[in-house]
Amino acid sequence: MMVRTSFHDELEAAESRLLAEGRLVRQQLERVMKALNDRDDQLAQEVIDGDDSVDDVYLATQARVLNLLALQAPVAGDLRLVSAILHSNMHVERMGDLCVNIAKFVLNRHPYPHDSPLMDRLNEMGARAAEMIDLALSAFAQRSDELAQQLPPKDSVLDRLNRGMLGDLKTYAGDEEAFEWATKLVLVARYLERFGDHAVDVGEQISFMVTGVFREFTDASHPELELEHPYAGNGRGSSEQ
Repeated sequence: MMVRTSFHDELEAAESRLLAEGRLVRQQLERVMKALNDRDDQLAQEVIDGDDSVDDVYLATQARVLNLLALQAPVAGDLRLVSAILHSNMHVERMGDLCVNIAKFVLNRHPYPHDSPLMDRLNEMGARAAEMIDLALSAFAQRSDELAQQLPPKDSVLDRLNRGMLGDLKTYAGDEEAFEWATKLVLVARYLERFGDHAVDVGEQISFMVTGVFREFTDASHPELELEHPYAGNGRGSSEQ
């Protein structure tokens, strides 16, 4: 019994690290969007430097969970939680990398204007991406498949905003200099769109953790494509034995 209690304590600590990492990345996103709007080189550099903290938590979480796998034999819900932490940890770390990519764009000092419709669209995308990571973290902490299922519709909005960047880009086609920085802003939009994709991936892990059935949310309209995962159990949560 003492061994099992220690195992669950370690698993709980690993989950806490994951959620803390998510909050760090959420802060990184907020800071880099401010840096983008204000052309703030110092803040952009702080985002780049701050990625070390995200990476440290990522590595510590991976090490903790892999150590648990080496020393214990988790079953059913426990194993699903282990899997969800490992996979989600990777996606959250990659969200942090996307924030760094945007920060590097700011440091390149492209002369994009504040009143460009492209910037308006990027700000909307940044707000949507922030909502998605907030939702993903809440869904994980609450073991809520219902909340996780809300991520794909939000991602669809983010995808539409991203596609709209190409239409906005056409307005700069006659101005070679403007077209150059505008294409760079389209790349920033792509980073934010990928941010949303990673949030959806976390949602998929949450759904699997809760239900024991893994499916890709992008195929949610085709229930026949749901896959039974070999780690699936019959119950919910992380306390199954």
